[in-house]
Amino acid sequence: YNFEGSGFAVLLDTLAYNTHYLGFNANMVANEMYLDSADIRKNVVSLAKMLGYTPSSAKSPTAVVDITLNNATGSTVTMDKGTSFSANIDNTEYNFVTNEDIAMSPQDGVYKFQNVTLYEGTLVNFKYTVDSTDVDQRFMIPNLNADTSTLKVTIQNSATDTSTSTYTLATGLRSINNTSKVYFLQETDTGKFEVYFGDGVIGEKLTDGNIIILQYIVTNREEANGASSFSLSGSIDGFTDVTITTNSSAQGGSDAETKESIRFNAPLQYTSQDRAVTTTDYETLVKSIYPNATSISAWGGEDDETPIYGVVKIAVKGQSGVPLTNSTKLDIVTKLKSYNVASVRPEIVDPIITSVILVINA
Repeated sequence: YNFEGSGFAVLLDTLAYNTHYLGFNANMVANEMYLDSADIRKNVVSLAKMLGYTPSSAKSPTAVVDITLNNATGSTVTMDKGTSFSANIDNTEYNFVTNEDIAMSPQDGVYKFQNVTLYEGTLVNFKYTVDSTDVDQRFMIPNLNADTSTLKVTIQNSATDTSTSTYTLATGLRSINNTSKVYFLQETDTGKFEVYFGDGVIGEKLTDGNIIILQYIVTNREEANGASSFSLSGSIDGFTDVTITTNSSAQGGSDAETKESIRFNAPLQYTSQDRAVTTTDYETLVKSIYPNATSISAWGGEDDETPIYGVVKIAVKGQSGVPLTNSTKLDIVTKLKSYNVASVRPEIVDPIITSVILVINA
């Protein structure tokens, strides 16, 4: 047995390699158990879920436009949800749609839709029928590039009863009871998002035969950022002669939240507990609301050269480097209202960016 090619030497080598691999595997498994060291995305997402944090999905670029109908008639005109518009960037055409029905009455004979938000992408409908006997049934959003901020969840009673109820995303448990029509959202191990519902104690429980209708926008993410010229595809309530004025170019399109961002934001949001008290709370919440931001700085108005009390100022630098449009600022401030404490008022300001040129002598 005491020579290089003996069976005993081969057996010792095999056992040594096996011990090494088992030790390496145990080390990697241990790393995946903690948010700070996990590397596999599904594990990072699962650990963040334990802190009550849901990663943001891909985001659709949004633009704000005014639409004037030149040949319209009637007392009211309605622009249906999903009305299509097109924009061209670098010889590539992108589709933009509306995400709600908008009704308008003429003013002084002028038919004008003001401050209409257009979302880049395609409006998609997907349906499930609830079946409690299927223990593996899950209500998945089947598109990786779905923008969950545009998601609308509607429950139809049954195939024969077409009456519907609209469910809203649950953002906390304080006001939810057993009759609350809410849904919950989570990212799955495939990177797609899953919708699930209450159990009859926290949120209303669905019954067999209910039809779940998921309506959302599938986007090309950041590719359409910067689109500024739009044309109508099709018609608005039968009218096709329109003039479109762009109030703010498309911006805000982004990929789904990265692992590094989840790792950074999840503990901060857990600390903030769904309320904005400190400046760090505002920075964390704005990052969740506007994932296209690369840098956020918040400070109290009392720290300005001319103190302004009761105001939190927030400077946001987007990936494009250009200042945020007024509509984007207003959208962020509106979404922050539910987190504000007392009479504190958030205000989005343009950051002052200093470019540093380094001259290095080696």
